[in-house]
Amino acid sequence: MTAVLILLVTVAASGGISPFVRRVPLPLIQVALGAALGGFSGVPIVLNPDLFLLVFIPPLLFLDAWRFPVLELRRLGFIILTLAVGLVLFTVVGAGHIIHWLLPAVPLSTAFALAAVLSPTDAVAVAGMAGGARMPPRLKHILEGEALLNDASGLVCLQFAVTAALTGTFSIGAATVSFLWAAIGGVLVGVVMVAAVRVVHGWLVRARGDSPGTTILTMFLVPFAAYLAAEHLDMSGILAAVAGGMTLNLLPLEESGQVATRLQGTAVGEMIQFTLNGVIFVLLGWQLPGILGQAPMIASQAGAPHAGPLETPVGLGWLALQVAIIVGVLLGLRVLWVWVSLMVSQALARWRGKPRPGGPPGIMLRIMAAMAIAGVRGAVTLAGVLSLPDWLRDGVPFPGRDVAIFLASGVILVSLVLASLTLPWLLRGLSMPEEDAGVEEERAAEAALARAALRRLEQAHHAKRPGADDADLHTEAVLRLMEFYRRQVEDPDMPVDVRAQARRRLTIDAELRLAALRAKRDELARLHRIHAISEETWRRMVHSLDMMEASLARSRVL
Repeated sequence: MTAVLILLVTVAASGGISPFVRRVPLPLIQVALGAALGGFSGVPIVLNPDLFLLVFIPPLLFLDAWRFPVLELRRLGFIILTLAVGLVLFTVVGAGHIIHWLLPAVPLSTAFALAAVLSPTDAVAVAGMAGGARMPPRLKHILEGEALLNDASGLVCLQFAVTAALTGTFSIGAATVSFLWAAIGGVLVGVVMVAAVRVVHGWLVRARGDSPGTTILTMFLVPFAAYLAAEHLDMSGILAAVAGGMTLNLLPLEESGQVATRLQGTAVGEMIQFTLNGVIFVLLGWQLPGILGQAPMIASQAGAPHAGPLETPVGLGWLALQVAIIVGVLLGLRVLWVWVSLMVSQALARWRGKPRPGGPPGIMLRIMAAMAIAGVRGAVTLAGVLSLPDWLRDGVPFPGRDVAIFLASGVILVSLVLASLTLPWLLRGLSMPEEDAGVEEERAAEAALARAALRRLEQAHHAKRPGADDADLHTEAVLRLMEFYRRQVEDPDMPVDVRAQARRRLTIDAELRLAALRAKRDELARLHRIHAISEETWRRMVHSLDMMEASLARSRVL
């Protein structure tokens, strides 16, 4: 319990430190804090891999899938699948053989297992690596979609490699059947679980009304239930969590009476995601002192020259070189796969008589480099490598387990540092080909929304009783808003500077309203301090001011 509290306090502290060191990504701050805790305390944290996977991975993937735009998944589905399945298999085979060639003392099955845990990427980690640079939406969606699906591919490959190490046999046919069973079954379990929960929840809402707390807690438990049910059936629990989030995404809470549930659910989801991701990186840092202290022994296991107690830098330096080589191999395989995929896409486009996908050579090179470096390794890699068994079935220690843990931890750190140093430069001013089409789509949507707002305002204006005391004020407010929305409808191609000026005007208005509202809050606090108002009145007025400030703050952001 004490360790849990320490981890949570450390994550909260990292969020407080981050604004003061903006050039250092938040995950690296959390790793550094974790390493400091591990070094000063000298107390290692023993992680149960199965418990680690259950507690951290399902809710994170469920939340990512829930937020992922379904339309983009349909548009980019082929690209995402080639990366999430094809690239994973390509990486396991290619990197596995290269790791075995670099470290002959590591068996081929262990090398494949290490390659399998290194193949999944972590889009959540890379989101904090871009710095102030804007990542093109299409590139961001491709990376997020890949990370949602390649976790299952990588862990299934890991299971096959561990089975081969334990039994000494491997069957491609059996592996294919197991993969299909795990993938298709996991997706079905996730879809059925969420659909069943939504049916029951909908019936309860209609019968007794909505309870935001109950709804949010129920949805938070869904990924755990889907994961455990799928794992019990020897299916992919990770894909079950992803499919559950996607299903919930397709069945949004649209009832007007559930606005509070949506707002509170979004806030709770962001808090959970920040906390779990932070704990993962703090735990990674906590492991580093112990892993580095075992460098001489690990180097000897990997086949390096023997390093005595006074030769620790030699052993550590040799292992660091292997980490750098493996990172280079992973980047090379990723670039090669992306380049081949682009060539195949262009060939298919020529065969179909359609415009070839692509762009200027310089832009395409930057995109391929960004996609390669953005393949940051994170939580699933750490959990996967720690899940390697300690012993074979005959009581012999699992060959190369410590080496694999050291190399995987090193690859995670190097990929984080490399992305934080190079991604901001690569992404600066970068845009994906044909991405500007989204601008026209947004303008059309804005015009449609404005027309809907005009219709509602006209209805409200006509429904207002002419003899009401505030009829003049009501008419003035309606006409002012109608003029604002009418400009959006009549001039959808408004110049960017004019549109920006209009939004700035609204922002200034909201800021002035906020300043006045905060003055009211200060005066309310003064009245409360001198006991000029009752506790009940104070609470009611504070709640009213909170709601008004939240609304105005959103207007200022928009």
